[in-house]
Amino acid sequence: MEVLRRAIKPKTYISFLYIYETTWGTAGDICLVREVVAKESTSKFRGHIIKLPLTKEMERNRLAGLPIIKVAGHVGEGHPKDKNSEWEVYEGIDREIALSVIKPWGFKLIEP
Repeated sequence: MEVLRRAIKPKTYISFLYIYETTWGTAGDICLVREVVAKESTSKFRGHIIKLPLTKEMERNRLAGLPIIKVAGHVGEGHPKDKNSEWEVYEGIDREIALSVIKPWGFKLIEP
């Protein structure tokens, strides 16, 4: 993990499961959206509330026009909501952060 010069205050995020259809089946991502951004949006985000010290630079993706952080993607067979489903951490996301985000869902991360 990179050492930062100043401390980042933890912000409240909503960890949500984004499921979508692809040509080969159902795929999914576990994402984070800042709670402040989610409350100001017309979109509804349902998930787990988590406090994490993350920088805004990590919000590289957009969903419904809102900045989000994609943490992990579903890999393997089956539906992303299955308890035995496996997830892979996206590049640029620290494994410890991914573990804290994925823990409330009860999913498991595969080794890189």
